[in-house]
Amino acid sequence: MLLEPPPNPNPGFDSVLDLNLLEDWDDEEGIWYKKLLISLVNGETSPTQAATEIDTYITREPNERYELHRAYTYHRDQIPPHTVLDEDPLTVRMEGSTEEEVTIGAPAPGAHFEMVVRWITRLASAFPPEHVGQDRIVAFLEALRTLPRHGIHIINPSRENDEEDNFYTTLKVWPLDGNFLALSSEVRYEGEAFSYRHYPAIQPPPTDRDLRWRNYQAAIARFTARNLIDCTHLCALEGILPDDGWYPNLDDPTHRDSGYRWLAGWVIAGAQWLLRPEVRSHVYQQCLNQENVGRREDMWSRERWQQWKDQFARLAIEERLGPHARELAGLVRQRMVAHEEEVVLFPVTGSL
Repeated sequence: MLLEPPPNPNPGFDSVLDLNLLEDWDDEEGIWYKKLLISLVNGETSPTQAATEIDTYITREPNERYELHRAYTYHRDQIPPHTVLDEDPLTVRMEGSTEEEVTIGAPAPGAHFEMVVRWITRLASAFPPEHVGQDRIVAFLEALRTLPRHGIHIINPSRENDEEDNFYTTLKVWPLDGNFLALSSEVRYEGEAFSYRHYPAIQPPPTDRDLRWRNYQAAIARFTARNLIDCTHLCALEGILPDDGWYPNLDDPTHRDSGYRWLAGWVIAGAQWLLRPEVRSHVYQQCLNQENVGRREDMWSRERWQQWKDQFARLAIEERLGPHARELAGLVRQRMVAHEEEVVLFPVTGSL
């Protein structure tokens, strides 16, 4: 079975890119996770099945750690005979070991959540916005959210002392209410690999980096609109505005061509927040809540909506931007105007 498509040296706008997931240094656990997620995007494992398997593993491992950690810390007489934990938290190994050699890891499921989010984000960057691979990733997150709520034992981060009653607590999974465990920081980490603020833009889109940046933006826009992981602060729309700190100096003749190539990539990526109806509706509704913003992190406002609409109108007739970015800019502007008109006619739904 082919797990990953071969690298494409000349990708097109509709190309599926190298998944970039399996690595030589992966351990057994990492390989299990990654193969399951690859089978998810390939359609061999359903989103519900993948969510159930990952939830089962993430629940079982910390809870087993909790039982052993609690016994070792507070109830030594309850430690199973001949139990010593080393690099593998569930390894049974004891033959004359001293008490100092016993190392029992505390229950810490956070690393599992972070790994899964990083890897699905990396996978999403390989698939075009309308590809079923992205649909399966979104469906996987939604499947996690719909699983029956249950608790996972963790160390209490707000404990005031080390007494047993205060030392542990339970983490409820999987609320995925937009800000669960600040998982957007893991999404950001993956995006830094191809968010080319310093990228010289030697070639016009589509390059591998341009496509991954576009695909990434399309995925996180859907995560945000569906209130799965709030990635508002990672939105590429700010990058298309001249007052953004990374906006290229298009008046400098020595960097003008590369500047337009850079801008084209950001236009294509930023457009992903306004092309899909459900995402555009989310963005517009958020923008209606505030007249203007003082911080970039706030992102949404009526003023910003108008600025983006005006900038897309200008870029739609900018020949140096390239045909694909120019056409997208015109399409986005049309849909923004149509959306405003739709909201006026049907204010209850506010969507196309």
